[in-house]
Amino acid sequence: MNDVTAQSIGGVVDCINQIRVDRYIENIRFQDNNLKGAINELKKAREFLASPDHILGSVKSKHGEIAEVFEVRFGNADRIIRGEAPNYSFDGVGRTAMEDYLKNNLPIQSKFVQSNLSMDAVLDHLNKYPDFVSEGGSYCIPKDFYDQIQSWAKLSPKELSRLPSSEGGKIAGNVIERIKELEEKTGKSFQELVEPAQVEYGEVQLNRAGDTIDTKEQEIIEVDGKRREEYWKMAQASVKEGFKAAGISAAISAVLSFVTSLFGALKSKEKRLDELTKEDWKDILKQTGIGAVKGGASGGTIYALVNCAGMSAPFAAALVSSALGIASLAIKLGRHEISFDDFMYNILDVSVETAVSGAGAAIGQALIPVPVVGAIIGSLVSTTVLSFVKKHIFDGGYYELVKKASYEKAYSDEYFSLVKAFDKCSSSVNESLMEYTRNMDLFQSRRNRAKADDVDLNQTLYDIVNS
Repeated sequence: MNDVTAQSIGGVVDCINQIRVDRYIENIRFQDNNLKGAINELKKAREFLASPDHILGSVKSKHGEIAEVFEVRFGNADRIIRGEAPNYSFDGVGRTAMEDYLKNNLPIQSKFVQSNLSMDAVLDHLNKYPDFVSEGGSYCIPKDFYDQIQSWAKLSPKELSRLPSSEGGKIAGNVIERIKELEEKTGKSFQELVEPAQVEYGEVQLNRAGDTIDTKEQEIIEVDGKRREEYWKMAQASVKEGFKAAGISAAISAVLSFVTSLFGALKSKEKRLDELTKEDWKDILKQTGIGAVKGGASGGTIYALVNCAGMSAPFAAALVSSALGIASLAIKLGRHEISFDDFMYNILDVSVETAVSGAGAAIGQALIPVPVVGAIIGSLVSTTVLSFVKKHIFDGGYYELVKKASYEKAYSDEYFSLVKAFDKCSSSVNESLMEYTRNMDLFQSRRNRAKADDVDLNQTLYDIVNS
């Protein structure tokens, strides 16, 4: 696979990861605001509770307005912590109006009264404001009261009459009778008319209300923690996202392979586009398909290396490109298209090219912080510079350089013994010549003396030879 293509795929993977990280950061910031807003609602409840003299009613009845405030503040806090808009409000509601607060802009009357589990108070209010329900109003009673009524409503009249006092007794029958009366007057069911509050009757009493806010705050914090954990899980790499990266990578590689194959066919065969034959197009599409497969596999592998092995995208892309290059060389070696020496030398060439391409992509992405574009430009520039260096400095590349050096070494190893023998022989001949020269000099010297002394020359030569 082309190194630039691999680095472009690495850029895609890096972009996908960055989008996921950015989304996580955005979600956390959003959740920070949610937590702040929810806690602020509870703060308002605390401020209201801090001034009991301003709460309506006597010491024994102040819990009524406390329940109203808690329902609004707690309800809004629950929605805000989940990222939803608050839907409870006191806007435009008087403290003694027929409604206590608004929920989804509809009037709600809160009744926290022990008498017949608040049902007497509900009927009294309906009698006082007969149009309340028809105008969209409804009632809210303590959560424990509501749950108790629901359990009694499941019993038959006979079963209700037999309930012991400890389980409701006569009160149960009275409550059910009032519910029937309420339903007859409004034409609506109990579930349509009445909803449970977030708190129980005892939790809004003046001596327990502060603890109730503390409990709610802890609940809000727990919900916040769960949502942050969900955002963290969403920010993790996934198989689904890996397939997405592989699909995008396959498309990119297919396009680049198509363009490269098309221009290659036009240039090598010196044809115009309309002159390409069916076989030419078949070969182009074949290369496009191979490119798509390689791109998809590379994209998935790079995604896994980046997110599972903690590699940077340029390094992972370089590693994958190098592996594919070596695999291609191994296939050629297996088909006997290249020698083992060629295989080993080309591994060096492939490794250097992918390393330079990866470094260039990393630098390009840092200098040009545009997703994918920086990696492609950096990889193109680095590989172009490397090609220039290989051509003009290393005389064709590392392969030729190493091959020549290896050839020279092999030559010297093979003929070293012959050179050594030649040197030894030359030394022996030189010594013989030097010895001959010394003997001739000695002979000439004695001959001259013999002539001067009239000595027998033959006897002199014999003496020199035997000396």
